[in-house]
Amino acid sequence: MKVSWQTVHFLTIKNFTMANYTVRILNFKCVDESGFDFLGSDEPCWMFTARDNGGNSNTCRSKEFSNVDSGDVINFQTDNNRNVVWPKKGAAAGAPGPIGLSIQLWDIDQGNPDDIERKTERAFDLGSQVPVVGEWVRRVPSIVRDQISNFIGNDLMGSKTLLFPEARLRRRLPNVGSKFTQRHRLGGNSGDLPIEIAGGPDYDLFIEVQRVS
Repeated sequence: MKVSWQTVHFLTIKNFTMANYTVRILNFKCVDESGFDFLGSDEPCWMFTARDNGGNSNTCRSKEFSNVDSGDVINFQTDNNRNVVWPKKGAAAGAPGPIGLSIQLWDIDQGNPDDIERKTERAFDLGSQVPVVGEWVRRVPSIVRDQISNFIGNDLMGSKTLLFPEARLRRRLPNVGSKFTQRHRLGGNSGDLPIEIAGGPDYDLFIEVQRVS
């Protein structure tokens, strides 16, 4: 039996179900605090900017954590799905891939985390200039180096930008409810940062990527 290309195309579309995903932040570990341990503690605050396939950029932040020392492991708050950071804070229904997520870790030193959040969102909102998630991820490190790292009154301790292509998500998360956990090291000279800053701290962030529909 001869099958037309129109039939094959129809069957492909029929069998392709739209998958939605979320990214949750679970906890973090202070492997090595900034500076010398005996001089004081860190006051870390995490910034997350989500970029989705619709061209939307959404920035949110964690609370500021006080008196964090080397070896501390701290869980993020989970009520009202506040630990969902992609496609935006609290969006437990998820969104289609690919996933673009940029993460910055700040040591808040008499600064204003809300101000950092606003400036980060403005800097990363490239709008129609960059319609593709992968290209947005490629450009973020230069924005971090040229703009984000110069915020006055606060110390940028680490930055890392992640890309999960749709094809990779499909392979790793074939079914609704499937999920995987990843650890990401953020430090003074890793990820988006080419040189060591802020005393060379090291933090491990644990995230969970899940297919929700």
